[in-house]
Amino acid sequence: MPQNSPKVRYHAVTAAEDGQRIDNLLLGQLKGVPRSHVYRLLSSGQVRRNGGRVKPSTRVATGDQVRIPPVRTAERDAGPPPDRLVHRVREAIIDVDGDFIVLDKPEGIAVHGGSGVPHGVIECLRVSHGQDYDLVHRLDRETSGVLVCARRGEPLRRARQALNHPKTEKHYQVLVHGRWRGGLRTVDASLDVHARQGGERTVRADEGGKRAVTHFDALDRRPQMSLLEAQIDTGRTHQIRVHAASIGYPVVGDLKYGDADRDAQVEPGRLCLHAWRMRLVHREAGKLLEISASVPDAFLSLLDGAT
Repeated sequence: MPQNSPKVRYHAVTAAEDGQRIDNLLLGQLKGVPRSHVYRLLSSGQVRRNGGRVKPSTRVATGDQVRIPPVRTAERDAGPPPDRLVHRVREAIIDVDGDFIVLDKPEGIAVHGGSGVPHGVIECLRVSHGQDYDLVHRLDRETSGVLVCARRGEPLRRARQALNHPKTEKHYQVLVHGRWRGGLRTVDASLDVHARQGGERTVRADEGGKRAVTHFDALDRRPQMSLLEAQIDTGRTHQIRVHAASIGYPVVGDLKYGDADRDAQVEPGRLCLHAWRMRLVHREAGKLLEISASVPDAFLSLLDGAT
């Protein structure tokens, strides 16, 4: 066996990683390994926590021993992010409050580097604000809006715990094809990964999947398009996009689940999904902290043109 062959290793979970999902922990430990391969390692049982099998959603605790199986990682260092990307991320910051940084993440920028994407928001923040910041939560690359980062350690742990608090609310604005009929509508449809294409996950409604709940209501409606508010009780992959399409209102500019013919008529140029508002329980005194990022002008321009 060659001397440089990868070997099993064990990772002791640090205080900064306390409460993190094990799939996210592995993605951080296995830089350069495609997401699809990381999930195969998990599903095959090769990854263990304290000797036991785990699911991707399993959360780790300080001191846990995580078995990481042999896997070849990319040896090429992507290097620092380019200055123009660092500047763009810095310009997107809407608040810096002690241990936290809040951004209005631009569409088209990943939250972190990974397979096929050398740099993301967090790599840029570590250049401009120091290495001890990490993501509290994630947004898809194509989704814009509120993104919260925190210093590693206790601030990060508390913020991630706050996401699971029953008073936490996550609201999105989403532009969809079609005139919305009626008022508030709740979609309670389980979602499951159907296929992985080029490392990207494709999701569909499936009774055998994980429960997902989205509440939709109209903010503005026109004959051809509607601007909706979407509040999510769960945070499944592509949840809003799949739920909207499943009830006949595909998201404008959605290349994966949308309506290509109707998109071609308006040429949106982006996915029209925006993380609009988040309400978190503040780390002190249990009070609610509300963060918001205005809906992009492009949404309103498309809506105004939808006669």
